[in-house]
Amino acid sequence: MFGMQIQNLIPLQSRESFLAKLTLACSILFLGCLVCRAAGGGVFNVFDYGAKGDGTNDDTSAIQKTIDVCGTAGGGQVLLPPGKIFLTGALTLCSGIDFHLANGAVLKGSSDWRDYGKPGALLFAKDAKNITISGNGTIDGNASAVWQKLADEEAGGNVNKEGWWPQSFTGDWWPFGKLPSELQKGGGRPMMMIFIGCERVRMRDFTLQNAPSWTMHLVGCQDVAIESISIHNSWEVANNDGIDLDHSRDVRITNCYIECADDTIVIKNTPNFASYGGSARITVTGCVLKSRSSALKIDEVYTQPGARDIVFADCVVSGSNRGLSIQSLDEGDIENVLFANITVETSFSPHKWWGAAEPIHISHFPRTAQTKLGYVRNIRFSNILCHGENGIFLMGWTNSPLENIVLDNVRVEIAKTSDVPGGFYDERPVGGFTNGIFNYKLAGIYVRDINSLSLRHTEIVWGKPLDQSYGEGLDQKNVKNLELDHVSLPASGK
Repeated sequence: MFGMQIQNLIPLQSRESFLAKLTLACSILFLGCLVCRAAGGGVFNVFDYGAKGDGTNDDTSAIQKTIDVCGTAGGGQVLLPPGKIFLTGALTLCSGIDFHLANGAVLKGSSDWRDYGKPGALLFAKDAKNITISGNGTIDGNASAVWQKLADEEAGGNVNKEGWWPQSFTGDWWPFGKLPSELQKGGGRPMMMIFIGCERVRMRDFTLQNAPSWTMHLVGCQDVAIESISIHNSWEVANNDGIDLDHSRDVRITNCYIECADDTIVIKNTPNFASYGGSARITVTGCVLKSRSSALKIDEVYTQPGARDIVFADCVVSGSNRGLSIQSLDEGDIENVLFANITVETSFSPHKWWGAAEPIHISHFPRTAQTKLGYVRNIRFSNILCHGENGIFLMGWTNSPLENIVLDNVRVEIAKTSDVPGGFYDERPVGGFTNGIFNYKLAGIYVRDINSLSLRHTEIVWGKPLDQSYGEGLDQKNVKNLELDHVSLPASGK
């Protein structure tokens, strides 16, 4: 039809000239596409570079070659095809890469810590820009196999009944004992993902599971967007944090599901990376979280500038050992933090995992007797609904009280729902300066050493059953400028 229209519209003597020009234009367009592919934007299938995808053969070299070729070409998509399992050790990503896990594709980490070498992680990137991980596939850290091999090598095969923690484990799980350039120490547990000093990082849609230690560690990164990912880690593996934002800025985490034995999302400034500056301008919204430690947390702010301008909003915390948490033990200031529109459900955890079922926890005291403590100030909790086995815990330090803490429209319902004994508060980690756990009657709100505390439209509701471990509605000491506005804080009656 199209050819007939051309014949009708174009005189016979002009057809050959027209067709020649059309052929030339198509050739230019085709060559242009080739040039664009060479300059970046193409798809690089790992099968084309020798990957097997059978879950048995080591695909590390083949996938790394694919990444390197893609990077040399100016960037593009590194494709792990659907329905295949790719067994690898450490992979190093570069700028311009979209590492894409197609539906059903699995990137599975090796069980041997030696296969993670200097990076110390399954996926590693340093000083990269415009880097993406995408797709509906899965990244599997193979935690039980990693722990079992460590147990076999370093503890004679002895494994603790409570999980994969070897009874006499002596290895150092932290991949960067001193500097990022150093090799991981023998016996270390790999992380699943470490990005250092990267800019414009995008992660979306994929699943991470079975982390042997931290799942995602972003250090000194800027302009990061993490959207609609899922993290499923064992509740029996220690130190398997979900997302750790370390000295990072301009970060958005949205619509994620995370469950793990350690903190699900935590913001920090660890000392090894102080040159990257503080953590700032971070939002976490629309997430569903479960944790045996803290669901949403700011912690380990060792250095100045500290952590500031942070919003946690529109989240649901359930089945957790601690809900919303700020733990200040170091020099870095923590300020201008908003928790808003969040529901929190907590309970005591067996075996004394960190936390004491507090829906809201702020603690502020020096890590050691020599620590110069920073400030914790301008912290607001707004529209928070809590249900669990403990009340709110707010503890400042005598020489450095909390400053300007506001609870506005906060409801806490307390009842004994588990068979785990309560009647204690938990300050861990404490670095040996105090013993961490102390027995005490649990209050609806426990408060120590605060300058300016405002409780507005806040209520404590005691449910059933209750035991003798519960006490006052408001248990407070050393509070200056206490504002009580439309509050209901009855004692438990026990």
